[in-house]
Amino acid sequence: MRHSPETTAAADRRDSERTPTTLRGKVFPGALDCVVSDFSKGGARLRFSGPPPAEDRIVVVIWSTGAAAEAVRCWRGDVEAGWRFLNRFDLRAAVPKRLAEVKAQWLGRRRQLRRRELAESGAMIGYRGSPSIVRLS
Repeated sequence: MRHSPETTAAADRRDSERTPTTLRGKVFPGALDCVVSDFSKGGARLRFSGPPPAEDRIVVVIWSTGAAAEAVRCWRGDVEAGWRFLNRFDLRAAVPKRLAEVKAQWLGRRRQLRRRELAESGAMIGYRGSPSIVRLS
C-alpha cells in the first residue's frame, strides 16, 4: 500500500516513533492540567480542556512519575499543541534552580505519610515480611 506524499512527508519529519498515551500532566507556568496524547523521545502532543498556553516555551510534567521536560512549541490548535523537548529532568532528583518551584509543586501534590501514620490510619496491616504471606484470618 502506497502512502500519499502528504502522509509520508509528515511521518518523515519525526525523528522517533510516537507512542499514544493518556498520561495526566501539568504545564508550567500556570500549572495547567493536560493530557499527553502522543509521546516520543523528541516531543509530545498535549491536549487541554481549554486553549493551549500562549507561551512558546514551557515545562511539562508527567504528574504520576515526576518526569519533566522543558519544551518549545512546534504547532498549536484549538485545544492541542505539539511540543519539542529541549531538556529532560527527573523531579525525584536534583534539578536546576529554574525548576525549583515546579519540583516543589510536584512534591506537594499529595502529603507523604510516614509508616506510623499509615499503620494508625488502618490503611496498612501490621506485618513482617512480604505481603503475600500475611494471614488475614
